[in-house]
Amino acid sequence: MKLCLLHSKPILLTLLPRQVFTVCLLYEIDKGKASPLHPYFLHLSRSYSILAAFGELETQALQVDYAIWAAQKAVTKAKYEWEQAFTLMKELKLKPPLLTFRAWIWATGTALDLKPNYVRAWANMGISYANQITR
Repeated sequence: MKLCLLHSKPILLTLLPRQVFTVCLLYEIDKGKASPLHPYFLHLSRSYSILAAFGELETQALQVDYAIWAAQKAVTKAKYEWEQAFTLMKELKLKPPLLTFRAWIWATGTALDLKPNYVRAWANMGISYANQITR
């Protein structure tokens, strides 16, 4: 993946495919109207009900110990994955709002929500992250 290899080979080796996809999604959003996906991005959900997005109030409302533990673990895991990808996101010079944990959670939720046919549609539009980088 040239997008990441041009910037941080060691970082790419430590990232999971979903982390790479999440970074690529944020990178594409950072392009704004210059992105061929911009019209699509305008229709994405602004929030997702995934455990990693739960705050303390939502977590405690789960009431069952195991459910609370699972929500806390999801947040911890998401923060760890965000921290792993953070250096790469800074090297890509993403705008500060896209570097936040909140943006990471949103992008992760978006990536989880995407259907395989959307990814195929992106490929059909000529969007291949293997050949991208213009910064």
